[in-house]
Amino acid sequence: MKKITSLSLLAVSLALACGGDTKSATETKTETKTVTKTVTTEKTADDKTTAQAEKAPERVLADSGLGVGGKFQAFDIVNCDTGDQYCQVCKFGGSPKIMAVGTIDDPDFKNDVKNLDALVQKYGEDKLKAFAVVTDIKDGKATTPTADREALIAKAKALRTELGVKIPVVVPAAEEGGPNKAFDDYYNVTKSRTVMFADGKNSVKYSAVAPQDLAALNSAIESVVGAAAPAAPTPAG
Repeated sequence: MKKITSLSLLAVSLALACGGDTKSATETKTETKTVTKTVTTEKTADDKTTAQAEKAPERVLADSGLGVGGKFQAFDIVNCDTGDQYCQVCKFGGSPKIMAVGTIDDPDFKNDVKNLDALVQKYGEDKLKAFAVVTDIKDGKATTPTADREALIAKAKALRTELGVKIPVVVPAAEEGGPNKAFDDYYNVTKSRTVMFADGKNSVKYSAVAPQDLAALNSAIESVVGAAAPAAPTPAG
């Protein structure tokens, strides 16, 4: 009995001399697993945050709207002709697209819509898409029209008929009766007649307010889709 006791004391003394850690191997292994799990969880969370940041649209701003290098982002609209609610940016998919934003009573915006529709017909609807967004501008910022929406939608529908255009005329969809933040906050529209053009990856290649002509826009479109097909000759009378 004395011999066993002496051996036990010797073992304890050696353990203390080597660092004094008398924890069992099982306890140490459990702690190691816990630390490893914590580190792995933190790494996964960091990776997820990084991935989300990489997927977030690039928000490059111009004086009004997105600037060149920015990216169109999805937002819901109401099509004034059909009454359907959907994302027009998404519906146009990988097609290069023009977005014109203005107020319903701006006569020059009406001319923009007509000119942009003619531009789409020039290049062909298979190569180029466009749509017009009717919004309110209050205190230097676009806001989703929420008052008398049905009357506004009817007015926008009548405008499309009046102009004889094929491109959709839309209104940002209200979110639970309130502003459409995906449009109002993200797109930074501050002035009527804001015109933006993006390529098939939704990267903005042209941005302007009340352009005096379409020369720069034409150049941006040609850089993406190529030159427009020559117009067919007018038949002799």
